[in-house]
Amino acid sequence: MAVGHADQVSYYAASRAPATWPLRVGTIPGAARCLQHRPALDRCLGPVASTGVGGQTDAGTRVHSGVLVGTAGVGKTQHAAHLARAVWGARRVDLLVWVTAASREAIVAVYAQAMAEITGSETATPDQAAQAFLAWLKPETAGPRRRWLIVLDDVADPDDLRGLWPPDHPDGQTLITTRRRDIAQPGLNRQVVPVEGFTQDAATTYLTEILAAYGRDDRPEAIQALARELGLLPLALSQAAAYLVSAGLDCAAYVSLLRQHGGTPLAELVPGPGALPDSQDVAVHQAWLPSLERADRLPPVGLARPLLELAALLPPEGAPQSALTGPVAAGYLREHRTAPSTDGNRPLHANDVTDALRGLDRLGVIDYAPTDPYHAVRVHPVLQRVTREAIPAHRAEQLASTVASALMDAADAHAADPGFAPVLLAAADTLRRQAEPALWPRQLSPRRDAFSAMMDAFFGDGPPPGAHPLLFRVGELLGTTGQAAAARDYFERLAGDAQRRQGPESAVARAVRERIAHWRGEAGDAPGAAVAYAALLDEEVRAFGPHHESTFTTRAALGHWRGKAGDAAGAAAAYAELLPLQQRTFGPTYWGVMETRTSLARWQGESGDPAGAARAYGALLNDLLQALGGPMLPAETLLGRMTTRPNVLDVFHAHHGHAYWRGRSGDPAGAASSFTYLLDEQLRVLGPDHPHTATTRAELARWTERARNDR
Repeated sequence: MAVGHADQVSYYAASRAPATWPLRVGTIPGAARCLQHRPALDRCLGPVASTGVGGQTDAGTRVHSGVLVGTAGVGKTQHAAHLARAVWGARRVDLLVWVTAASREAIVAVYAQAMAEITGSETATPDQAAQAFLAWLKPETAGPRRRWLIVLDDVADPDDLRGLWPPDHPDGQTLITTRRRDIAQPGLNRQVVPVEGFTQDAATTYLTEILAAYGRDDRPEAIQALARELGLLPLALSQAAAYLVSAGLDCAAYVSLLRQHGGTPLAELVPGPGALPDSQDVAVHQAWLPSLERADRLPPVGLARPLLELAALLPPEGAPQSALTGPVAAGYLREHRTAPSTDGNRPLHANDVTDALRGLDRLGVIDYAPTDPYHAVRVHPVLQRVTREAIPAHRAEQLASTVASALMDAADAHAADPGFAPVLLAAADTLRRQAEPALWPRQLSPRRDAFSAMMDAFFGDGPPPGAHPLLFRVGELLGTTGQAAAARDYFERLAGDAQRRQGPESAVARAVRERIAHWRGEAGDAPGAAVAYAALLDEEVRAFGPHHESTFTTRAALGHWRGKAGDAAGAAAAYAELLPLQQRTFGPTYWGVMETRTSLARWQGESGDPAGAARAYGALLNDLLQALGGPMLPAETLLGRMTTRPNVLDVFHAHHGHAYWRGRSGDPAGAASSFTYLLDEQLRVLGPDHPHTATTRAELARWTERARNDR
């Protein structure tokens, strides 16, 4: 007689025949078709399966409790049932009790039923009967010994086992399946075995066998693709196979439905209620729901679900914690918290987020490894899919944009870490696959907006409207962490997307081409960079005219890369064209004008006019000194201006150029005299140990020696 879960009243006295042995209580789930046996999981009951209850592990330690722990749908119950049937069929136990341990009441009810079956009477409350059963499992008096196995399947809460854990006894063993990592803690005589999804080979074998059982013979590559698309999750694969057979689809068609933009929700691609295979009682898209609801009730309440929404757009193989703890993520969590904070209006703190992540991990919803800076948060791809599909359409684009901005926060947090660049690239690629339109806002068409966009892109305020800044930040992080070639390749790939999404003449497309040119040069192809900048300049002149500010940075870059490519005359020509345009637009004292004059003077000298370079540096030096207020300001004043432009280092650089080209033009004595004056000023302002001072001292020695040899 089965006992109701909530029945706490006294049983009526009932007489029945005591148990005949062996005895089985509870219903073991039916065997799954084409079960893929995983020998590694046998460690939980290896001693039972091979030597009977009370066996030992390979290390000689007796195992009393085995715990299979893993997220939803990985096959814990099916493997436990397989082991239980094997033990029962081999008559290695006298008593087998299977408990579907969804609640404490359910556990108590089955224990009470077992005691009633053993004694042949029902004379106690369920709680009393359950305690009597636990005492029977560990007899204190001599009598017939009974070998037993208790299976507690899908334990949802550690509190449900308080006072109900089967005793540690040589005659018995306990097998538990659970998603809860706080239950699955290794201990004395306890073996914990993590359960993951299938391997690729096992998933392919399973799908091949199950489809063959239905008379189907799909192409191996399509079967493999379906297995990957569903994250090798056994529950998802079994339900997908049942659906595609009933719907008359092949694996390739099923994958296509999953992959297409705005694809068919997974909830519509599994059998309906009552048609699930292998006596399953939950569809895969609902498998995590109880755990997620429980996690959302853990303190800090209401953060689990919005955290999972953010993580659903990050790489399933692992995302950096910094993407979920930065300011942007915090704002999203505050806005979409599913329950009010118990602390009223207290701001959300980073440890609130980490506490919520720990709760999700404890309940087996995610894998959280806080010591891993790059892959701290892992979510199964099927759970990611069903989470995304549950988000209303009006919020989906906002979520994607939020995740992109949260990754910008993560990039800021790892700005000095070269190892973070591929992590950011992987995260951006995942986001583009799942929600690419959100990264390409509608293009702003008026020319004035395009002008502003080019200004923003080229003068450092950010990429132009029409593309989320993350798309540019990924490439820049690659380049600035020593991966110039990777940055070039990234922007070359981005160029195709920009042209397709925004058009070849859009501000975004031009900004991407500018970054290609830049990183081409930084990757070692200075001539190629110069050619690319020349083409970009022609585009800008046609679009905006030669006097627009957006062309100025391009002209300067053209001069720079021509010089790097060994074309000194071409570099000088580029800067010579730029200088009057800047002077007319910004005036003669604008710092950008001073920079252009510096570059022009240098390349003028390199192209064969050292005397002209010396005169140009001399004029620049005079103007810089006037801008600073005179050549003999106190050292404290000059040092205080070293963070402004122009500053004392610019003066020293111009002075160095004037002295150097004076010597190159045939006046080594004049060069030595200029370097003598420069050294005195640097000693006064910078001190004797500054690198610039050391360089000047070496130049002074060189030109003094040349002047002596010319006498």
